[in-house]
Amino acid sequence: MKEKITNRIFGLDILRSLAIIIVVISHSNFNYISNIHILPLPDGVDLFFVLSGFLIGTIIIKIIEKNENFNIIGVFNFLIRRWFRTLPNYFLFLLINILLIYFGLIKGVLNKFAITYFVFFQNFYKPYDFLFWESWSLSIEEWFYLLFPLTLLGLFILTRYKVKAKRIILITIILFLLFPLIFRLFQANKSLDYDLYFRKLVLTRLDTIGYGLLGAYIHWYYYEFWRKFKNIFFVIGLILLFYLTTINLQILFFLKTMYISLIGLSIFFLLPKLESFKNEKIPLKPFQFISKISFSMYLIHIPLIQIFSNTFSFSNKYAAILIYIIFWILLILLSFFVYTFYEKPLMNIRERIKIKEYGSRKK
Repeated sequence: MKEKITNRIFGLDILRSLAIIIVVISHSNFNYISNIHILPLPDGVDLFFVLSGFLIGTIIIKIIEKNENFNIIGVFNFLIRRWFRTLPNYFLFLLINILLIYFGLIKGVLNKFAITYFVFFQNFYKPYDFLFWESWSLSIEEWFYLLFPLTLLGLFILTRYKVKAKRIILITIILFLLFPLIFRLFQANKSLDYDLYFRKLVLTRLDTIGYGLLGAYIHWYYYEFWRKFKNIFFVIGLILLFYLTTINLQILFFLKTMYISLIGLSIFFLLPKLESFKNEKIPLKPFQFISKISFSMYLIHIPLIQIFSNTFSFSNKYAAILIYIIFWILLILLSFFVYTFYEKPLMNIRERIKIKEYGSRKK
């Protein structure tokens, strides 16, 4: 492979920035504002999922190829870095959501099932959709961070490290692509709500992240192919994504099964071109800034939307637009504050924490 992923890739910053902007827009259901969204937009969470699979897949492939081995120490080191990146923000905003619900500032229900949110079990196989609404996607991400390296490790141990790492990685990716689809096929004929039981469950959505893993695999092991057909793939991805975003999804069986797979596939096709984007012709800083604070934006935006909706009355569209602008400014400022004084310092700590380097083992 001639080129490796650097710390920041401009095209992926664009994708992450667009993802969070789309998510916030889709949830901004203020009066007079909810009807101004003209263009059909993909689901921003799907963009996040595929991007996450690509980045995490690349990190783990690097670990394996660098050490020619993968063991429990490697899994621990990976998880520590991920958890320092995600868990502090998650638990902070879980507690904030609980407090906001308790004092009646936002909608939600506090009961015995709230404990499931502390162990990411709120949507593992059935939904508990009554507080911290946006956490369903974070739960899927956390289970992916845990299950992907553990599945890899299990296959390495089962094969006694005699099978090439490249093949074990591919087998693991195939498992992540197939199992959620098979599970959805078994569930598709049941009278279950699509949004809660198919779009938002861990067991039904890991394959969306799996398409990002597939991108990382092809990028690492077949880079010339990845680079050669990037423009063709990009066009195919845009056409497929536009088609899936605009079609009338009345066939529930398709919606609950192949639609989710095809969404992941369409975003996968965008990755080669985006990964190759350079910043000479496009201003870098705005995208990089939004990309960096996107996690905080994701956690803040729904409570903030609810507080704004409960606080302000929208007598006309001009007042609504003004409040909407103020909402966006406050969202960005709060997200920057959380990123700068909470999220980033904790990420800096993780750079100093490592169990120990594990030695390589020649196969």
